[in-house]
Amino acid sequence: MLRRILRRLFKRYQLMLLEPQGGHTVRNMRVNIAGIITIILVIALSSAALAWYYAPPRTETLSTRFYQLQQQNQGLQDQAASLQGEFALAKEQIDGLKKELLSGQQKNETLRQRLNIYESILEARKSGGVRILRATARIKEGNILNYNLVLVKGGNYPRSVRGSVRIHAIGGKGQKALLKLGKKTAELPYKMDTHVFLEGNTPWQHTWQPEKLQITRLNYQGAERDQMGITLEHDATAQDASTRDESTRNEPMQAAAPATKEGE
Repeated sequence: MLRRILRRLFKRYQLMLLEPQGGHTVRNMRVNIAGIITIILVIALSSAALAWYYAPPRTETLSTRFYQLQQQNQGLQDQAASLQGEFALAKEQIDGLKKELLSGQQKNETLRQRLNIYESILEARKSGGVRILRATARIKEGNILNYNLVLVKGGNYPRSVRGSVRIHAIGGKGQKALLKLGKKTAELPYKMDTHVFLEGNTPWQHTWQPEKLQITRLNYQGAERDQMGITLEHDATAQDASTRDESTRNEPMQAAAPATKEGE
């Protein structure tokens, strides 16, 4: 059987090449099946070898791509860290600008209030007599009562005046207590040529909460000359809602009393 197969493989066959037009024999050759198969195998193996030789290695391509991705990832991480630092710096700068703006607004508001006070003082000085121009008071944290008073003397005569101020605290149920404004006295003395600012703090030691203050000005002889009633403000931390009447707390400030001449 094997001999028969080998005989067929190596059996020679005559192959003639003819001219396309005349039909004359151009070349006459003998071939066998084994030779044809050998030629085909050689061509196939050569093609495979060339393809394998010139094709880029798969492992090298993946390694190069992985390295490129690592570099891109590191670059993105560096960029993100830089942006985060810039954002934190910008936020800090914005917070600083906000604080400066708020501080500037508060300073402007303080200056505006002072300007209004001095304008009121100048207007009040156009008329004669002494008066309580304005007053404010509030209860701060720790039951500390803070008060601010402005007294004005109009005209040029007498050149200076003196006297004292007495303050009563009034509760929502009609309670009344005289505030201790000095170390040894309940009266706060003053002396002025044109105007004077009186301010201070005094501890509130009563169990009830004051709602209003009644401010009385006395001349140098101790005679009462004029009065002003104001609503007492309360800080949020010092309020006692159970003892206060909301409608009374929001009562508008009483206007300043007319100026009086000293000695009348």
